[in-house]
Amino acid sequence: MSVARAALELPTTAVAVERLWADPAGWSAFVDGFDRVVEAAPGWPAVGTRLVWESHPGGRGRVVEKVLRHEPGVELVTELEDPTLRGVQRLAFAPAVDRVGVALELDYVLVRRGPFMLLADPLFVRRALRDSLRRTLQGLSTELGVRAASRS
Repeated sequence: MSVARAALELPTTAVAVERLWADPAGWSAFVDGFDRVVEAAPGWPAVGTRLVWESHPGGRGRVVEKVLRHEPGVELVTELEDPTLRGVQRLAFAPAVDRVGVALELDYVLVRRGPFMLLADPLFVRRALRDSLRRTLQGLSTELGVRAASRS
């Protein structure tokens, strides 16, 4: 398996981040490549619930996520599958006094295998996934700022 990860410190709380993350209807504001929710199980992100979403045209296609673990304020772990990969995604929090560290990690295996993919994964795929995770966290930071400003 391969791993892509990104992390960011935000001047907010884990509760605020989780509240935003728990509402996939708002993901278009920050999840890289997200287009629309296809199906969301009631109670998502409770353990065992499933979320199906689609990316923008030319993106990842249909993505299915199933919650494996959810410990509020600590982590949210989902099993993830799209047409190109299967894996486990972990959103983790490291709270501090006036901020929270947010880490997003994807432990994945490519669906298509072979000599070319063995070379392409570390050179291209992993970097693209890491960049996508980084853009998602940056978008999350921006959206939290927008929401905080609208409440002021």
